[in-house]
Amino acid sequence: MEGRNRVLAGKGVTLDMSSTGILFTTEHPIQEGKRVELSVDWPAKLDGNCRLKLVALGRVVRSEGVTAAIAIEKYEFRTQGVKGLATAAQQPSLV
Repeated sequence: MEGRNRVLAGKGVTLDMSSTGILFTTEHPIQEGKRVELSVDWPAKLDGNCRLKLVALGRVVRSEGVTAAIAIEKYEFRTQGVKGLATAAQQPSLV
């Protein structure tokens, strides 16, 4: 039985992004209406040397197989430090 506060994590690839939503691939199908937090490695650096990531929270508004889209409800940019994470650019984490 799935708990109300069940947390899953995974990796995917950002396919499209706008100011109101993000389309991405997933490792597993995600049900429409689920709340998702995405972490996207940002291509630009703060002050030319500090890596950034976009953290967006939203609800799944479309899901087909291993592709899903969220409507962004809230977002923020966070620093990753000079070395940052050892992940490829624009790969969201699903929580």
